[in-house]
Amino acid sequence: MSEDIVRADRRLRRQTIAVLGIATVVALLCIHYFQRWLLGIAELSEPQVLIMRMRSLLGVALTGSAICLALLGGYSARKGQRALKFQQWPLPGARVLRDTPLRRGPAAQRIGRLLQVSAIVLLVLAVATGAVSWRLLMLS
Repeated sequence: MSEDIVRADRRLRRQTIAVLGIATVVALLCIHYFQRWLLGIAELSEPQVLIMRMRSLLGVALTGSAICLALLGGYSARKGQRALKFQQWPLPGARVLRDTPLRRGPAAQRIGRLLQVSAIVLLVLAVATGAVSWRLLMLS
């Protein structure tokens, strides 16, 4: 039974918690300073100028989101392909955050296919987000 479980990597778990904690603090600081910056612009600008700036900012933010979605879709497609190739999940050599049952055969194929479907959805969302971004940038 023990060979059917991939044991958790405690070091990876600690690193993940540390990175998520730091990312949370950085995100909160960014939100705080962005709000202050935006209020300063709103007080100094006319409504039309503010609208144009907001459109361009949203366009840039959506472009970044589209890139992230595309990268995540590519990553998901690659992992799904490897799960189908190796007929195993988690993949050979993978480090996991908690004890994870090892799935082989049809169970691993289902996960691989699910990852590939997720990749398609993510890539469609990336294209749609990119189109909205392009539209906003063209309006500003």
